[in-house]
Amino acid sequence: MNIYIACALTHVPRSLFGEYVTFIHELAKSLRENDPAAVVKYALVNSDPQLATKPETERARLCYLWDRAMVEEADLVIAEASFPSTGLGIELQLAESEGTPIILCFRDIGTNKVAAAAYENPDHSHHELQVGQGLVTLMALGIPTIFRTIQYYGQNDGIERIVEATNSLRQ
Repeated sequence: MNIYIACALTHVPRSLFGEYVTFIHELAKSLRENDPAAVVKYALVNSDPQLATKPETERARLCYLWDRAMVEEADLVIAEASFPSTGLGIELQLAESEGTPIILCFRDIGTNKVAAAAYENPDHSHHELQVGQGLVTLMALGIPTIFRTIQYYGQNDGIERIVEATNSLRQ
């Protein structure tokens, strides 16, 4: 099975970045240990380090092409969606258009939840912005190829639940 771990990186608060990166690396390791035949790819290993060796004028184009290829080659996309990310949204849409199953996971860090917001339309009607639980946008949660949505509560819990969902998908 080819697995792509999609994740936000750009807007992860720097105070949490080390912990977040460790989670992604440990998740990849656990997925490989769970299924030694699995090929697990993700940006931290399979595109970002390589981008640093390319001219700055080429990096955006190559990032798109390389990450897109990893999504398109995947049999499963695991999307860690605890933080907002334009790139992650693009990857989710690419996976959906390929019909690729997605395991969408996220953690309430305490600082990543948006508050309710009210607004007024030009017709003077008043509304509450639909933010769901405020952790992951409703549009992402509504992607038809999502196989499982997992809210996890710590690194070990997240890895255990994601590996379990991966096993369930394989059966």
